[in-house]
Amino acid sequence: MMKFHNVQDQISKIAGFCGMVISITVAFYLIFPAGQAQSKFAMLLVSFGIAVALSVLTFKALLKSQQ
Repeated sequence: MMKFHNVQDQISKIAGFCGMVISITVAFYLIFPAGQAQSKFAMLLVSFGIAVALSVLTFKALLKSQQ
């Protein structure tokens, strides 16, 4: 899936992916209001799912543009 040139490059890409997932999760969690029917944990899970999907798409697009 990802091309790694050395260990430092591998750690850098994984850390970047994790940081992107965390920041998008926090942003969506703060943007979406949790109403009466929704719990905060459910909103956190939805935000996490959206963040993972966006991060995967972003990294795939980035890798495709580098080829």
